[in-house]
Amino acid sequence: MCLGGKIDNIKYLMYAFNILFMILGLGIVGFGIWIRVDPDAGKYINESVDFNALLTASSIFIGTGCFILFVGVVGICGTIRRSQCLLVVFFIGLFIIFLVLLATGVIVLIQMDNVKDAFGDYLQSKVNVYHSDKDAKLFIHNLQKAFHCCGAKLGRVDYPIATIADAPCEVDTFLKPCAEEFFQTLAPNLGVTAGVAFIGTFIMIVGMVLSMMFCCAVRKASP
Repeated sequence: MCLGGKIDNIKYLMYAFNILFMILGLGIVGFGIWIRVDPDAGKYINESVDFNALLTASSIFIGTGCFILFVGVVGICGTIRRSQCLLVVFFIGLFIIFLVLLATGVIVLIQMDNVKDAFGDYLQSKVNVYHSDKDAKLFIHNLQKAFHCCGAKLGRVDYPIATIADAPCEVDTFLKPCAEEFFQTLAPNLGVTAGVAFIGTFIMIVGMVLSMMFCCAVRKASP
């Protein structure tokens, strides 16, 4: 891994990697801020105080972007100063991101049924109190309108028997449960999400290899 005499070449590769890495971080932060401030982004779901999904997603994007920026700055500083300590911190940061991306890809591929069931259970809890809870009523109403669906996991029959006749669903949606419709809408993007996550893990491996090579070259070049 240590390439004596090649330290300048590796240094420029580290610069290029970190600059692109920081641009990615800025893009993720910007996207997270856009979700938070755009008045039209996900209005149908953001109005519910019990399931503020977009605010959560925004916080995740902003936090992830800031962490990527921090790791990129550490990488740049470690490269400029030829600091083995900073390069080790950079490597650890990349490894953490690698693990997160790998876990994301695996969850999307093999755990989505469990996520779907959990989401269906959550929707059912809101459907059960539709007529007595104002926030649940607003949330379910917006969800059913946005995804042209009814109920939680089965359809109209998800509503309590005493109120099923007053279920706020259109006739052609009685057999279209919202959990199913929601994930069918997401389905075309799940493969892309998993692919992006795995491509990201490969990029992190490239960065970790570069950091190890540069750290070895710095150690070898030290008097």
